[in-house]
Amino acid sequence: MPQIKSRRKHIRQTEKRTLRNRRLKQEIAKSTRAVLEAARSDAEEEIQEAISRAYKAIDKAGQAGVFHARRGDRKKSLLARQVAELQAE
Repeated sequence: MPQIKSRRKHIRQTEKRTLRNRRLKQEIAKSTRAVLEAARSDAEEEIQEAISRAYKAIDKAGQAGVFHARRGDRKKSLLARQVAELQAE
């Protein structure tokens, strides 16, 4: 445990950020799985709702600094391609 007060505060901040980042990443993973499941079932309305929730989670994580905004754009693009591939089958 650090002796310097500012370092102790830094540890507390890091723990908070880690929990927030983990929660947001889990939300992205969960919503992405929901999108792919909806795409496999061919329910158009479900797919649109799930994509909307996934995009919102990805954008929120990008704004919070969990990852770079362009990485979020890549994730959204990849998700859209995966949905298109599943619908084409």
